[in-house]
Amino acid sequence: MEKQIEIHAYHGWGFDSTFWTPIQNRLPEHVLLKPADRGYFGGSFEPEYGVGVKRKVLFLHSYGVHWCPLEKREEVDLIVVFNGFDSFHPLKNPDKSRSKKTLKLMEKQFRQTPREVLTAFYKNCFIKNEIANPSLQWMNQSILRKDLSALHSTKLKLSKKEKANWIIIDSSNDFIVPGKRGEELSVGLNSASYEVVQSGTHSLPNSNPGDCIKILTDTFPIFDR
Repeated sequence: MEKQIEIHAYHGWGFDSTFWTPIQNRLPEHVLLKPADRGYFGGSFEPEYGVGVKRKVLFLHSYGVHWCPLEKREEVDLIVVFNGFDSFHPLKNPDKSRSKKTLKLMEKQFRQTPREVLTAFYKNCFIKNEIANPSLQWMNQSILRKDLSALHSTKLKLSKKEKANWIIIDSSNDFIVPGKRGEELSVGLNSASYEVVQSGTHSLPNSNPGDCIKILTDTFPIFDR
């Protein structure tokens, strides 16, 4: 079957392109997903849209909102954000100061014991779900440290050339980006809709892929089988 919809997917900090496998396996035949890779645990990869694709879509998970190229956002029709954020730190104290202290401690510990920090991070991402983390046999600690530090100053830059509709999907049990951070992100975005997956964790849509597919098909018929 001809691939009428093409999705490019950008994972969050500490993951790789395999993060998208569970939802990739549930997409209908007319949808093609090409995952990008930041290069934390192997080679980096930046996909390109095929010629003749009718609908161009982005899937952005967490920090993937910020390392996805602005030029890519300018050419797509739809952007789906999973547990994303504008500012990583909450906007108000005491939550803001607590978040900064926690991240600074994580940076310090990562310099000393990176594998232990990642293992604890995955545990908090998946909670009671089966943990599906990348192989830690090799890692690019330089990029991991750089992006971890960048979380202190994240701010989504919008372009007047962007024409995409946005759908923001949060998890009710996100221990990494707590609160309605996706709802904050949706303010000011073009035609943004906001959904919450109950019992979902930060690992969405690696976990709860069926719930995510249902939201997509209910909101945008282009994903329907």
